[in-house]
Amino acid sequence: MTQRTLLWIVSLIFMTFSLSAIRQAVAHNVAGRAARAKPAINHRYRRIAAGFDRVSYLWCVPYARKLSHIALHGDAFLWWAEADGRYVRGHRPQVGALLAFRSIPRMPLGHLAVVVKVIDSREVLVNEANWVPDTVTRNVPVIDVSPDNTWTEVRQSTGDDRFGLTYPTYGFIYDRAPQTIIAGRTPDAEVAEAPATPRLRADAPNRDLK
Repeated sequence: MTQRTLLWIVSLIFMTFSLSAIRQAVAHNVAGRAARAKPAINHRYRRIAAGFDRVSYLWCVPYARKLSHIALHGDAFLWWAEADGRYVRGHRPQVGALLAFRSIPRMPLGHLAVVVKVIDSREVLVNEANWVPDTVTRNVPVIDVSPDNTWTEVRQSTGDDRFGLTYPTYGFIYDRAPQTIIAGRTPDAEVAEAPATPRLRADAPNRDLK
């Protein structure tokens, strides 16, 4: 084997290893960018859907309906109005209640989350679908940041004791029908009178006559 041939073989081996190293570096760089692009969600709160949570339940509306037993339909931001007269609504957290998010530009269809634990008047844990795309998340801390503790402005945990942006909400929808309240009669109240029963005439015609 000549010296020129030996040098050619060594150069070919060096080029092969160099190309392999370049490919690995590019692949690692792409993977790193994809990982950084994902939401900063603590894996303690992230749970991939399982069982009945799969497929359609990855949307927040059917998932919330399944967990809360509140039988409303339509986009999430419509549920507050749809609940009027059918379900009790309010501004105090309760286990099983739905937290209804308003429509905003970055979340035009609104959102629904189910309260699974009340920590205190300013913090709850919720289960929800599709807050993280195509994912069911459970036991997610949500805090109320509204000035009057009305749960009309909230922030969700992003993990590691950090919370994300503020989102406006309507309040809570509870799984019970509103009570019908009958107002008591006052001296000034007007009561509709039933129509008078017509008096029978004594000289009414005899229908048996032909």
